[in-house]
Amino acid sequence: MKRRDFLTRFMAATGALTLGMGCKRRADQSATETDRFTLTAGTGKTITEPARNIPVLAETDVLVVGGGPAGSAAAIAAARTGAETYLVERYNHLGGLWTGGLVLPLLSTHGVDREKRRRQVIFGIGGEMAQRLADMGMAIHEINPVIDPEAGKYVLDDMIDDAGVKMLYHTMAVNAIMQNNTVRGVFIESKSGRMAILAKVVIDCTGDGDVFHWAGEDYDVMKYHIGLVHRLGNIDRIDTGNPDYKPLRLGEPTPIPGVNWVNMGGEREQDGLDVENLSRLQLQYRRNIWESVEKIKRNPGHEQVFLLDTASQLGVRMSRIMEGEYKLTLEDSMTYKSFDDVIGVSGAWTTMLFNGRRIPEEERPMWQIPYRSLLPKKTDNLLVAGRCFCFERELTEDTRSVGSCLITGHAAGTAAAISVLDRENVRNINIKKLQDLLVDQDVWLG
Repeated sequence: MKRRDFLTRFMAATGALTLGMGCKRRADQSATETDRFTLTAGTGKTITEPARNIPVLAETDVLVVGGGPAGSAAAIAAARTGAETYLVERYNHLGGLWTGGLVLPLLSTHGVDREKRRRQVIFGIGGEMAQRLADMGMAIHEINPVIDPEAGKYVLDDMIDDAGVKMLYHTMAVNAIMQNNTVRGVFIESKSGRMAILAKVVIDCTGDGDVFHWAGEDYDVMKYHIGLVHRLGNIDRIDTGNPDYKPLRLGEPTPIPGVNWVNMGGEREQDGLDVENLSRLQLQYRRNIWESVEKIKRNPGHEQVFLLDTASQLGVRMSRIMEGEYKLTLEDSMTYKSFDDVIGVSGAWTTMLFNGRRIPEEERPMWQIPYRSLLPKKTDNLLVAGRCFCFERELTEDTRSVGSCLITGHAAGTAAAISVLDRENVRNINIKKLQDLLVDQDVWLG
């Protein structure tokens, strides 16, 4: 178990932490020693930061931390269900790796049912997003559609705004506010300084499990390959008639003619929680991409191909995985396991090894996700959605997909709103009521 940071414990009764609306800095030069930073000696240097009053920016029903597919769906669902909702996002856009990371396919929209029929499983808010993009001509393919990232950002912005979500861009959550084992909100940092947001329910959609880490939950840390996606332009201007032309692997088509997206596996066994490592990879990958495109342009017929952009987000595929109330397994996903507390169904997009046999994508079963897998074991007022909810490592390829994130986010947002409106702990909400509401919101439960 990770030790809680005592500075984040919300202990109003003892005055250990004051959440006031004022935040003043001393102007005089006669500050006492306790008002100054203290630097320890030795090789493992630390700095003790003086205590200060942190202004409360807002008190809300539901606070969603992270605006990727899970966070966007969670915020929309919570607001539509009737809860006042804030969404905190560190970048200038929604969609996370789906849009800013240029990981454009909406995986996995389909799975095989018990009658061996391949069918669509992603509906609800995720299905609504996909349909809107298709209607705009900004998505291609019926199965696992590939979207245009800028159109995706626009659609998510529009849906968030229409639902009445209170949006905070350019804002990082930096710690949890705890009262015993209950999360009461988070501290945030932005150009406006350090502030606090208090909430009745917090949903961790950070992808890296930052909130449940700060809250002191147990978790697994998974090192994985980290990459960087980019897009190429002028693919439609390649001169295949050049006598020296030879075809090259140039990624996959997007809804924009002449534009391809190019995935990168990247270095394996990388720590997505190490900022120095992330910085090293970022520098290395952007250089590698530029040099690879210059090499492409030197091939006959490819002279007009150019680097359109590199993703604004490094492709961290996996980091923390929460130890929740129920750990979803690969066997669950391969055997049509049913759950009384099912909150959605996801599909499969790649070949997986199971019981010594390789199961191809077109044979992979659809699989249910239980509500218990979104619940941390120890922390109250907290739900977890996205790629860091509770599952075993062998299921990583499917649980980290955009579709699964949309499903868990939609369910978490609806559950959070029920918790607030019924004044009930998220652990004890009426599951039948949650399922009925999800069905009313066009979610398919299998």
